[in-house]
Formats: sequence, C-alpha cells, structure tokens
Amino acid sequence: MLTAHDVAKLFLRWARENGDTITNLKLQKLLYYAQAWYLVNYHRRLFDDDIEAWDFGPVIKSIYRKWKGFDSKPIQYTPNGKEEDVFDKHQLEFLVEFYQVFSSFSSTALVSMTHNEDPWKNTFEHGKNKVIPPKDMREYYTKFYKEELQSNKQ
Repeated sequence: MLTAHDVAKLFLRWARENGDTITNLKLQKLLYYAQAWYLVNYHRRLFDDDIEAWDFGPVIKSIYRKWKGFDSKPIQYTPNGKEEDVFDKHQLEFLVEFYQVFSSFSSTALVSMTHNEDPWKNTFEHGKNKVIPPKDMREYYTKFYKEELQSNKQ
C-alpha cells in the first residue's frame, strides 16, 4: 500500500519540474482530494494514512510534521528521480490527471473548498483533530460527481 509520503514526494517533484510551488497547506489539500477522488473512481484508498479535520481543513499528521519547518513558505524538495517507481500504471495515470486539474488551485481556494464540503464540515470539532472517514469522502464526492454529470446533461 502506498503512503501519503509517496504521493507527496511525487507532487513536490512535479511542482519543481513545472516551476510551481507547494506549501504544506496546499500539499495537505492536494493529498486529501487525491484520496477522495481515488475513492470515488476505484472504491479503495490510494494511501493508508488517516486524514484528520483540523482548523485549516483536512490534514495528514505525518505530512504536516515532516514539512512544518517550512511554515507557510514553499516546500523545498530535491527529487531523487525515483518518485514514480512505487506507483502502478493506473495509479500514476490517475495522479497525472488529478494533478493537472488540482495543482492550479491556490491553497486558499482549496481550504475554502474543503470548508464548504460535508466530509470536513461533518467531522470538524475545534481542537479535536478527528479522522475524516474515507466512507464519508467516497459517498460525498460520488454524489457530487453524479450531480455534476446531471447538470452538464441539461
């Protein structure tokens, strides 16, 4: 099973290659949405790490701890060229497509999005850092996806 660190290193590598920057805050939200949309598409988790509902949205505690030294500055990551090696073909295809869409959002926009969506809203309790259930993520974003399909048909 992949870890959130595997996905994080891949996103950080792609950001560096594209001349983009990713802060810890943005990385957290990208990981959250990658997990959510993987659950929708494949009915299983992309990585095994729990995602908690914190004040500024969904957070993976181990990722936060690893990169918190950068505070709100862009994370400085030096790729090793092997970031893609841990992914199978389908995971990599999914992540390429996902990253192309979601990397364009600012961290502020991603925080705002998560704060307006049920998985975080229904889990968050100030100061508690409760785990957002993957089942809730899958159900919410599956419903969201189906509603978007319907509205696009009209």
